[in-house]
Amino acid sequence: MRKYRKNGRVSFLFVFLLICFQFHCLLNPIVRELLELDPSKKNDKLFQLGILLGLYRGPTATITPSVGFVILANTQIRVVFNRSMNPASLSASLGIPLSQSWSDTYTTNDTVTLSGSIPVGTNTFQLDGADANGFRLTTIIGSYTVLTSNTNLYYVSPSGNNGNLGTTPGTAKLTIPSAITGATAPAAILVSEGIYPVDSGLGTQVSLVNNVSLYGGFSSDFLNRNSNLYIAKITDTATANADSIAVNAGATITTSTVVDGFTILGASNTNAPTASIAFNCFSGSPSITNNRLLGGVVSIANSIAINLSASSAFISNNTIQGGTSSASSSFGVYILNNSSPSIVSNTIHGGDAPNASAHGIYNAPQTNTPSIIGNTFFGGTGIISYALNTSPPSNPTVTNNHMDGGAGITSRALYFPSGVGNLGNYQNNILFTSGGTNRYCVYEAGGTNPLIFNGNRLTDCPTALYFDEGTTVITNIGTVNGGTVNGSTYSGNYE
Repeated sequence: MRKYRKNGRVSFLFVFLLICFQFHCLLNPIVRELLELDPSKKNDKLFQLGILLGLYRGPTATITPSVGFVILANTQIRVVFNRSMNPASLSASLGIPLSQSWSDTYTTNDTVTLSGSIPVGTNTFQLDGADANGFRLTTIIGSYTVLTSNTNLYYVSPSGNNGNLGTTPGTAKLTIPSAITGATAPAAILVSEGIYPVDSGLGTQVSLVNNVSLYGGFSSDFLNRNSNLYIAKITDTATANADSIAVNAGATITTSTVVDGFTILGASNTNAPTASIAFNCFSGSPSITNNRLLGGVVSIANSIAINLSASSAFISNNTIQGGTSSASSSFGVYILNNSSPSIVSNTIHGGDAPNASAHGIYNAPQTNTPSIIGNTFFGGTGIISYALNTSPPSNPTVTNNHMDGGAGITSRALYFPSGVGNLGNYQNNILFTSGGTNRYCVYEAGGTNPLIFNGNRLTDCPTALYFDEGTTVITNIGTVNGGTVNGSTYSGNYE
């Protein structure tokens, strides 16, 4: 009974306090206005209460075309905010400051159209501003790929039809080769998410035409672009007894022809006699950017992600991986026949060659002059793995790379086969190995040495930091700096 009476007293006290609190609330002007007892100031007080409670945030924006899109230099960008904005506070740029034209969609000054003579290229977009109450927009930063104003646009979709013109999203083509054939240069073909099979054995591979560029990574409605989310995959399904090539760039192709935003898979063709190649540049020099390229699974052939023959291709920001060859070798990038490509800021994997050698980049013994800058290498796996295997008389520039020789039984970050002469500029790289029994940062087979070898870090190579002229194991970084055969000028290298 005592507990019952005590709880009863607490309950009466609670009710009394609650009544007092409610009466006090009714006397509070903000609460009265919110209850429409004083409706003339309701909105202002609601806004003040939102600020007090931290419920009122900065404005948001819907941008069309969306950030990341491919646009023409004369495209107008429309921005709709979720509330009235202060036009004087807004700044917008896309390579240049953009002009602003304000209008009303749902409320006063909630819409702005941005325009200008936008520079061609991949440009950074930035948008800042504040709403009418001074609350700031979270800065929007992204990029657009900007094409010349006279570029003809075409569309490809898995739901398209090759009988269509392909000039609008609603009349999209079904296949990329059909769109290329029907395009009038200069042109850009926009490809939505989906799988696009080709069969190089039947001649239906993607064969590039100069100044007809390909851009993947669009949503199915072509309203958004993100190649990590909306994957456009070109895959070679060839099984014929012939070498396989998913995408080919012939002699007329220049760097004005861009392939950007795709996943490209070489054929897993066990009948290929010599090579299965995801992207072949045979005297052609396209710009290959922002793609994922993977060599196929083969038996006796080489598996190659990118093959460069007499090519000056520009290759940047890709993920490149050699495939798997059970009896031959695998290559991320294969350079031959007097090529001079620029290979910049890629992630490069040599693939898997369990009975042969895997190469991040193989630079063949011709007068190649590649620029290899700012890449991340993994040599792959196999009997031997290399981050970079470079032969004379090639004369490469190799700087600021992160070069892992891989995890082959023998792994080499940088390898010079036998030859004659001091060639190449190697500076500010990190050379190391992540696996294997015999692990070398630099391996000279004899006769060929770097011309310049300065400021490199050599680490995690327990067999040798530098194997000099195929005979001398060097494990002391001090000897690498000026103490190797033909390396008296080497300096600044460190562990």
